[in-house]
Amino acid sequence: MKNNFFFGAVSKAFCLLFLILGSNLCISQIKGSSEIKVAYGLGTTTDFVNVFSTVFTLGYGPYEKRNSGAFIIEYNYAIKDKWVIGTDFVYQQITREYSDHVSEKSHNYTMAVKSDYNYISKSKFRMYSGVGLGLTMEKNRNPSESISHVNFHLTGLGIRLGGRLGVNAEVGFGYKGIGNVGLAYNL
Repeated sequence: MKNNFFFGAVSKAFCLLFLILGSNLCISQIKGSSEIKVAYGLGTTTDFVNVFSTVFTLGYGPYEKRNSGAFIIEYNYAIKDKWVIGTDFVYQQITREYSDHVSEKSHNYTMAVKSDYNYISKSKFRMYSGVGLGLTMEKNRNPSESISHVNFHLTGLGIRLGGRLGVNAEVGFGYKGIGNVGLAYNL
């Protein structure tokens, strides 16, 4: 009698746990869901601007000495079952050196709004493309040299694997880099 009670309680607890976990794992980007991502990217538009400025000044302009890469924080909200809007915050630190060996460190902050469309939106797999538009503020030691400019990001292909907690990778061009990888968590 005690064995039947024990196994019955265990099986009920297992079923309840399965239902709870199953409902959490089935959260794809359905209307009303939201997610937060953290990622790291390389090859940003800021990097390309630095390369072109070195080329066009025939080597007399600053050249990039160190680059932190792009640290990315995103918030996404599904306004329709496959359509997502969100915000991006990107930080990148770059050290440039001039021909007279003077180094200058700049901090680049990008705030942007974006939209993604999920071609495939399953519980553990998503494939998407998107576009973002924002403002990059470059802060230097000398405030008069600090500049701001409009920036963009085009995500050619993005993939997210996993349930509530997953990994994502994107290939594109813009403020998040040519490629970026990170973690995503459904709220």
